[in-house]
Amino acid sequence: MQGLKRFFRLPEQEQLLVFQAFFAISLIRLSVALLSLRTVHRMAVTIAWRCDESFSADRIVWAVRAAARFVPGSTCLVQALAAQALLIRHGFRPRLTIGVAKSEFDRFGAHAWVTSEDTVLIGEHQSENYTALLVLGC
Repeated sequence: MQGLKRFFRLPEQEQLLVFQAFFAISLIRLSVALLSLRTVHRMAVTIAWRCDESFSADRIVWAVRAAARFVPGSTCLVQALAAQALLIRHGFRPRLTIGVAKSEFDRFGAHAWVTSEDTVLIGEHQSENYTALLVLGC
């Protein structure tokens, strides 16, 4: 309930941004389960979003993180795809990277993150521990 109150206190343009992030995350979350990564990526980066106002990369990432809390299964990949799609719509040239790592117990792990101009925007908490396998630009 607190989250909803905070949402309605936001300026209208930021409400729209959070709604777009929620829609993107929901659509991508469902698509990842049904389609190939390349198809989901192509679909995500070509969605025609309404962009009346330009937002900073930080604000877009904030909206994605805020919306992800309300979509079950919002993995780092889902959030990275949604962030990349919205960043493209706001004039950025982000790259999505998917990397892998092996833990000390020989467990395999994967992580996705988005960079723009060599700065990690989302997924930064562990990106340096992973070896990049796939980089998807816009």
